[in-house]
Amino acid sequence: MRGPVQRQRTAREAAPFVALLLLAWLLSCSLALPARAATGQAPDRPLRVATKVIAPFVLPGTDPPAGFSIDLWSEVARRMRVDFQWQMVSTVPELLQAVRGGTADVAIAALTMTPEREYYLDFSHPYYDSGLQIMVRADDRSAFMATLSAFPWLPLAELFAAGFVVILLLANILLVLERRQGNKQFQKPYLRALGEGIWGIMLIFSTGEHGDREGARVWKRVAVASMWFLGVLLIAQVTATVTATQTVHQLQSSILGEKDLPGKTIASIRGTVAGDYLSQRGLPFVEMADGNEALRLLASGKVQAVVYDAPTLQYWATQSHDAVQVVGAIFRPQKYGIAVAEGSALRKPINEALLQIYEDGTYEKLVEKWFPRTSR
Repeated sequence: MRGPVQRQRTAREAAPFVALLLLAWLLSCSLALPARAATGQAPDRPLRVATKVIAPFVLPGTDPPAGFSIDLWSEVARRMRVDFQWQMVSTVPELLQAVRGGTADVAIAALTMTPEREYYLDFSHPYYDSGLQIMVRADDRSAFMATLSAFPWLPLAELFAAGFVVILLLANILLVLERRQGNKQFQKPYLRALGEGIWGIMLIFSTGEHGDREGARVWKRVAVASMWFLGVLLIAQVTATVTATQTVHQLQSSILGEKDLPGKTIASIRGTVAGDYLSQRGLPFVEMADGNEALRLLASGKVQAVVYDAPTLQYWATQSHDAVQVVGAIFRPQKYGIAVAEGSALRKPINEALLQIYEDGTYEKLVEKWFPRTSR
């Protein structure tokens, strides 16, 4: 058994190790405190708020920024009693990466809350119910005028001009043949005889025959049959031109909802919920940058539909001078939220401020200001 002296010696030898363990524990606590402070409260500096242009949530060409999301965040920050500064980015991926990478504390625009984004970011309570919708060219004229405008007047004029030249040529040939045969109807002066020839050609085109069936020679029958065949070709070409044009017009005006999108030429923005939705459905789309390009693509006929967030499409349509309209019901419902870093302490005060804004009627005033024609 150990004596008192041995136990005292052992305690003295262990004391340095205990002191080292205590020092290490204190050091780890001191290092953990700043980390907790970083996520446990808002920073003392002004918050860095990232946003991007997406009307009417963030309007283009405004300095300082203006829009529904801008006003909403300004009210949230006022109730949180924090200062902030804006950071403009160009795309949604940049907006998300700014918060994820720590170059921004908050991100707000028209940012859709998705399970994929929630995996590496935190979101506030949703502040706007949205979804996807479709914008197409519109025609505000009457059905009769719309049909007339869709008619291929120029191609038809070219076809009729070519047809008249052909008929004139064939009428001269028929005139010569009939004069040689002694037909009294073609012994008149040239212009009157030419009129008889034109009438004869029209009869050939419509009936396939040209008189004297019993005594017609072989060469005349061959000539009449050839003329009739040319007439059939001309009529078929006119019919094909009109039918093709009307078919295209019907296709352009037949997009009434989500189910009509397959087979149509579509425009959208890559990296957004709309772009991801189209890609998941296997629907190819033309990439666009903004509302101006969307309207230009529709007006030029390069695309038949634009698929994007419903409130933004509705805003573009109301601001456009071109004839466009938003059609169909909202599909692929989504909610907009304010993004912060995962575990950020900003989430709770932001949510508290949002709830206050809902409760005291401020939210309804903001909606009426920026979406006067939208019933919610």
